[in-house]
Amino acid sequence: MAGFRPSNIFLGKYGVKIYKLAAANGYTWNYIIYFGQRDSMAGLGRDRTVVMHLLGDLEGCYRTVVPDNFFTSIPLAKHLLEHDTYLIGTLRSNRTGSGSEVAQKRLRRGEVYELQNKEGVKLIM
Repeated sequence: MAGFRPSNIFLGKYGVKIYKLAAANGYTWNYIIYFGQRDSMAGLGRDRTVVMHLLGDLEGCYRTVVPDNFFTSIPLAKHLLEHDTYLIGTLRSNRTGSGSEVAQKRLRRGEVYELQNKEGVKLIM
């Protein structure tokens, strides 16, 4: 998934963002043109709403989603895992839901730290 906001095109007050879901070979499976405020799904934030809209019928098909760090979150990983979809991605240390242990952890070069919650979401740093 990628966010795209061209700097030389400005439509209206907010601009335009295009989010797309693509296969590893580059095939575009689905896309969303975002013009501003959109209804969120069941109280989810914009990041999770975009991912869920893009996945559509693919959710629950034992596929792996690899978003950039704007979309990656532990609540999203948990939700997808409950629906037989896997997530691999980098997580921002200040991301809501990542916990204070992740934000405060300082690793030296070559050091690895691993966490796993009871739902099966694994975090490797």
